[in-house]
Amino acid sequence: MGLFRKKKKHPYYGLNIGLVGENFVIADKADLPLWESRGFQVIRHYMPYAGYWLKPSETVMLGKPMKISEFGTEQFIGSRILDYNLCFGTYGMGGAGFFGLKLEGEFGIRWLVYCIWSAGEHVLIDDRIIECHPAFLETYHPWLVWGNNMDEEYEQTYQNLKSLLSGLEILNIDLQEHALKIQLSGNHILETYQKSDKFPEQGGTRKKRLSYKTGTMSDCWLVIYDNTDLTV
Repeated sequence: MGLFRKKKKHPYYGLNIGLVGENFVIADKADLPLWESRGFQVIRHYMPYAGYWLKPSETVMLGKPMKISEFGTEQFIGSRILDYNLCFGTYGMGGAGFFGLKLEGEFGIRWLVYCIWSAGEHVLIDDRIIECHPAFLETYHPWLVWGNNMDEEYEQTYQNLKSLLSGLEILNIDLQEHALKIQLSGNHILETYQKSDKFPEQGGTRKKRLSYKTGTMSDCWLVIYDNTDLTV
């Protein structure tokens, strides 16, 4: 959760939705009415990132994300993908690697975020994992590659996947207790499961892991506003 937290209980502090503690935004004070209309409230003495000091014009606000089942999977039908991100989620000193899709629809612009550690290792696009530890590249052939050129190769494959996903429309979402499948235009499919042999081994243990140990798939997919992030 965020550093330097306020001792007095904030209504959206310590949500404990799966791994997620808070949904925060570092807002310009001029935008307070906008964020308040979205249900966010100011929290004092809260630093979500270590070493980040607020500017005089900024303040931190907390809101409450919605589980995908609460938001309604049907609301996403017809929306289109604008971008994706593998860097959601922070524990103050680093990132959790949550995976998010930036979507535009009748609801405006929202992010649909898979809130599990290193989520890219547990999301399949067209039956191909997004990423894995470099030791297993030849086994799993992920979309994103750390190769001899490291940052350059990763950036190139990252942009290739972005080009594939950008503009695709969501045609259907099949949400089950421990599985989720998103049918996209162009015959593309994004899917994940609590457990699958298609998921790679971890770099450290060389063993496979569950995507999550408790709860359901709906607990792990949260809907948040653009320009906000989540704490672990």
